Amino acid sequence: MSREIFFRALLSGVWGLGIAWTVFSRFNEEIAAEDAVSDLQKYRPYIPGNLLPAFLLVIAVLGLWYYGAAGTAKMMLSMCFGLFFQILVYDLLLLAALPFLRKHISARSCAMLWLLPSYLYITIQGAMKLPSPAVVITASGKWVWGLPILWFTGFCLVLLWKIREHLRFRRHILKGAKPVTDPEVLALWQKILTDACFKKPKFRLLISSRVSTPVTIGLFPRAVRVVLPERRYDLSDLELILRHEMIHIGREDAWSKFFMVFCTAMGWFNPLNWIAMGKSADDLERSCDETVLLHADDATRRQYAEFVLSAAGDERGFTTCLSASARALRYRLRSITKPGNKHSGALVVGGLFFLLCMTSGYVALAYGGGPGSEIIYQREDPDQYTVRKVTLEDDPFDTQYDLSNQKAFHEYLAGLTLRECTGSYTFSNSEKECTYMMDTPRGRMALMLTDHAIKLVFLHSEAPDSVWYYIPEGVDWAHVESLLRPYPALEIHLEKEGDSYGSDHSATLVQLWERREDGLHPVYQDDRAGGEYNGIYGTIDYHRATFSFSRPLAAPCTVTVENWDRSDRQIFTQAELSQPLSIEIPAHSAHYTIHASFYAPDGGIWEAEYRFDLERA
Repeated sequence: MSREIFFRALLSGVWGLGIAWTVFSRFNEEIAAEDAVSDLQKYRPYIPGNLLPAFLLVIAVLGLWYYGAAGTAKMMLSMCFGLFFQILVYDLLLLAALPFLRKHISARSCAMLWLLPSYLYITIQGAMKLPSPAVVITASGKWVWGLPILWFTGFCLVLLWKIREHLRFRRHILKGAKPVTDPEVLALWQKILTDACFKKPKFRLLISSRVSTPVTIGLFPRAVRVVLPERRYDLSDLELILRHEMIHIGREDAWSKFFMVFCTAMGWFNPLNWIAMGKSADDLERSCDETVLLHADDATRRQYAEFVLSAAGDERGFTTCLSASARALRYRLRSITKPGNKHSGALVVGGLFFLLCMTSGYVALAYGGGPGSEIIYQREDPDQYTVRKVTLEDDPFDTQYDLSNQKAFHEYLAGLTLRECTGSYTFSNSEKECTYMMDTPRGRMALMLTDHAIKLVFLHSEAPDSVWYYIPEGVDWAHVESLLRPYPALEIHLEKEGDSYGSDHSATLVQLWERREDGLHPVYQDDRAGGEYNGIYGTIDYHRATFSFSRPLAAPCTVTVENWDRSDRQIFTQAELSQPLSIEIPAHSAHYTIHASFYAPDGGIWEAEYRFDLERA
């Protein structure tokens, strides 16, 4: 298991357990005795339906402020493509499993399952990155932005249509509506508010001739209105009605409906998304029925069922109402009259959320981009680019490499097809990974190659920026590695008294020369010459260092040990070292310099200098 998968599983598991506990504890609260004393609001939202839409809106606004329209469009495409695909698949699977779930778990949990994607914003966070996508959909040419623009246009039209429908319906039913003045109704209203433990409620109770069934409308607390039709209710019926609407208000079901509209707008072209929106509304109503009728006897259940059967109304927009739609009437009445003994569904909700998080982000869209000659070299002459340092990941010797043919390497990079990629990935699960430090006309740049991606890090800017590009055809590692010429490397194995395992570290190759007939010629020099080198710091009492070279020695090596302020120096020849090559290390902090000679690949002799520091606590 990769580090990214481990952290994602850990965070998803914590969130899943938290959600499961919320469902379980709320379920126990609601089935407790009606006369239980509590100062907490009785009906609260399980999952706020405005989380994901609000998160995306804030990100879009901040993006426009910092990155402009073009940068924000790319950022939002990267976020929304994965979310859109995940919600689409999740809703389809939930639709298929819904008949089974409705039979075995509570209506409250069924309603909550539709809202789980509202928490998907956590999968966009840096700690939830994936190693790589499992499926990459490639779009190029005229389709690069054509389909996303078409999708976004449909999304906006559906969302604006639903918002407009809500506002028009609100104006329609509130026009001419009057506050309820009947003392008995107001006393019952106040009793239900008190029983629900609402603190300073801002919503109002109205009566209107424009509604035929009790309706609750409004997204924000100050705008919420409970509207009753102009008819006389028995107080027993009215108590059930008002409690039903109070549950909708407390659970913020209007926002839940908004979220389902938001999800439907994201998949506006799929008819199953519209079906899912209707099914979720049915489960919200059934959830309220279930809570209203907790501890109710058979007579009360029949009374409630008769009232639901006789009610007929309109619930356009994000309104909630007591009436049942024709498609859900039989199912809802059966749940009212024969509720059955169902599980809370806590483990189902928590488990599905865990799976939702763990499977999110595995589908990516590769788009735009261009050839390497434009992306990497900015259409400049590749001869102006020079690779100074090459390293391979997971090399036990941390070997430094040179390029045997710079021109061939630049030609290969320039011919690559690079695509921008949605989502956030580390590409750490690549079988191979190679990093190049490159001098460019604009300064130093680091370039990291993985199996199917390339990362460009622009080090010449004050705040180094990095960007990933996807390589559809993959990296030709046989060709890339054929251009590498490895420099000799040195690994140090440190042991402490009584412990044969120890720890392995790499020394820094500081300088490399090639000995020719006319003298020494520089081959490589570390940029940190005169600065800090690979070091080991700690309180472990290391007593011996063993040296291993990646190439056979051409002549005896020497080891120089200097104390921390370089006031004292000791030089050990190879003949003075133990076999295999090792040295007892002092108890104080020290600097170590190793000189060694090797046979070069072309038959010459390489002279190398390595350094590492061992600092005691």
